[in-house]
Amino acid sequence: MTVSNMERSFPVLRVADEPGTDDPAEVRKRMLKQLAERLDEHHAYGEPAIVTAVLPTPVFDRSEASSGSPYFQEPLSIVIGIHREDDLLEFRVDGRRFEPVEG
Repeated sequence: MTVSNMERSFPVLRVADEPGTDDPAEVRKRMLKQLAERLDEHHAYGEPAIVTAVLPTPVFDRSEASSGSPYFQEPLSIVIGIHREDDLLEFRVDGRRFEPVEG
C-alpha cells in the first residue's frame, strides 16, 4: 500500500473538518446562550399555577448559600400557588420562569 492509498483509507482524520461536527465547547456555549436568552424572555416551563402575590422587591433565599446550587442568588419576585393532594401550596419563585395563561 502506498502512502497516498493509506491517506485515502483513513478519512477519520478529517472528521473534525466535516460540516455539522461542532466543537463540544462551542455546542455548550450556544446552549448556555440559548438558556440565558430564554430566562430573559420572562416566560418558561409549562405547568399551571396561580400568582397569589407579587413581591414589591425581589428577595433572596439565604438557605441557598452554595454557589453550586442552581437557585443561588435567584431573585424571588412572585408567590405562586399550586394544587397538590387537595391543598394549595405556595412558593416564592423567580417570576421570569413563568408565563401568563388564559382562563
